Amino acid sequence: MRLYLLLFSLIMLSETSAFILNYKIEITDPNSHYANVQMEFTQYEQGSISLKMPVWTPGSYMVREFEKNIDRVSASADNNPIQISKTNKNTWHCVIPKGSKTIRISYPVYCFEQSVRTSYIDDDHAFLLLTSCLMHVAYNKMGYNGNLELKYPGKWTQVSTTLKSVSKNVYSYNSYDELVDSPIEIGTHEEISFDVAGVTHKAALVGRNNCDKTKFTADLQKVCQTMYNIIGEHPCESYLFIIHHVDEGGGGLEHANSCVVQMPRFNYSNTDRYKAFLGLCAHEYFHLWNVKRIRPFELGPFNYSKENHTNLLWVAEGITSYYDELGMYRAGFTTQPDYLRSLASGFGATLNRQGGKVQSMHEASFDAWIKEYRSTENSINNNISYYLKGQTLAALLDIEILSATGGKKRLDHLMQHLYNTFYKKLGRGFTDDEFYAAIDEVAGKPLNFRAWAEGLNDENTFTKIAEIVKKAGCSLSDRNKGLINYSGFTTEIKDSKQLIRNIEFGSPAMTAGLQVGDEIIAINGVRVKGNIDDMYKQITGPYTFLISRGGLIRSVELTLAKNPKYDLLLSIDNSEDPIMKEWLKTNQG
Repeated sequence: MRLYLLLFSLIMLSETSAFILNYKIEITDPNSHYANVQMEFTQYEQGSISLKMPVWTPGSYMVREFEKNIDRVSASADNNPIQISKTNKNTWHCVIPKGSKTIRISYPVYCFEQSVRTSYIDDDHAFLLLTSCLMHVAYNKMGYNGNLELKYPGKWTQVSTTLKSVSKNVYSYNSYDELVDSPIEIGTHEEISFDVAGVTHKAALVGRNNCDKTKFTADLQKVCQTMYNIIGEHPCESYLFIIHHVDEGGGGLEHANSCVVQMPRFNYSNTDRYKAFLGLCAHEYFHLWNVKRIRPFELGPFNYSKENHTNLLWVAEGITSYYDELGMYRAGFTTQPDYLRSLASGFGATLNRQGGKVQSMHEASFDAWIKEYRSTENSINNNISYYLKGQTLAALLDIEILSATGGKKRLDHLMQHLYNTFYKKLGRGFTDDEFYAAIDEVAGKPLNFRAWAEGLNDENTFTKIAEIVKKAGCSLSDRNKGLINYSGFTTEIKDSKQLIRNIEFGSPAMTAGLQVGDEIIAINGVRVKGNIDDMYKQITGPYTFLISRGGLIRSVELTLAKNPKYDLLLSIDNSEDPIMKEWLKTNQG
């Protein structure tokens, strides 16, 4: 038995020993959109290797099957070819000849999906999101480290990444998690720079744009300083924004020391769109604390081969969404009336989402992998965004903590507590129970806030929200109350046809028998050309819709109902209320 245990221990030690793994990414023909990847192992003493390609990337909670972009995989030991075989959708396995000193694994990966969540290579530049490029060693518990070497066309003169450079185009990494959380931009882009809290920040401006670099540098610095003030400590040695200027689109993805964002290239000259972009930067920047370091227990270390479920994505994204708008207000980019208007709009959207009656924040977080990123025509009825309602809950939580502590503490203090306790002291994420216990600890009394996250919207939710904002000297009123203008469907224009896009459960449209995909041709004999809601005001009901369904013409009778939707107004009742003043104070005082 002792001999068996000794042998077993030696086997386990071998399987979990650390080693050096050097990666090389070579781009020889950008027009092919391929990168050639090589993995070179040294000090590798195991008898076989299993490699896995990630199927998702942290921050975007959907399985994307990155292995689909790999054409073939080859292996060699001491420059002699060895067999490597695929064992499941994202795993390759090879046996290592005894005594081999150097093992190399090579494969090409196709990179031609332009988004913040995927790699993209063309003649102008290369963006490498490394979860979509680099395999990792499976079943190794001790981890590994090494270097990443980049080879690319000589016409590209600039590389932007937060990986540490050890020589020209060679970068070191301490773990696979660190490596793939460090996106890389290669091309001829320009960088701007500024400091916040003694930390150098850079922004890579990729692609043609109309950015006023002096103004943008100052504004982005102000945004970052404002978000930094929430926690009051910066964990990064440096920080990088990779900004892709595109024809149309948007979105962002956070990383531990950087983020990637998209910006329509000429939006800098549009005041509202420019402010919205600064808000996006604020959102992704604050993620360097909230989710990258202040995080649910399940979100790290990651299993890159399957979904990583948590009930607290509403904390990761909803609280961050609350802070990106609050940050823009604190920094002076948004006026108080505009901020209150935006907050009221978010409250209303939360209440108006039919799916909020059947899905809680915990459920929305857990099911993000199959619902949030895979929306259908019925999504309005069966799910609610943890961004949307999460932002509402964050605002309510901020006020509740302020009220419980007499204005001495607020959501900022909860985030600081989570950062110091779980990230700095314990070096891990928090469980559901620990998060809700932390709320009560900061508030100094039980707030029972878990009930909000686990509960559904109902007829009393508006009243509950109104009662909480009243604690901050504000009132919430509904401007839609009593109006009879509700049909329960939305439309979209496709190929010059006005088609029904969504129908709410239990609405007049559903009762009348309208369906998603129906083409609306006319209402009461009048051709539909513009906004249908405007036609309701011009034509007296009840309404006869002439529609085309599957190429067949039919008529449908519809009667509008009393509008159950909220059009909310958030107003200040007492401008001297101390809780309100603390809640809505800005960097300017």
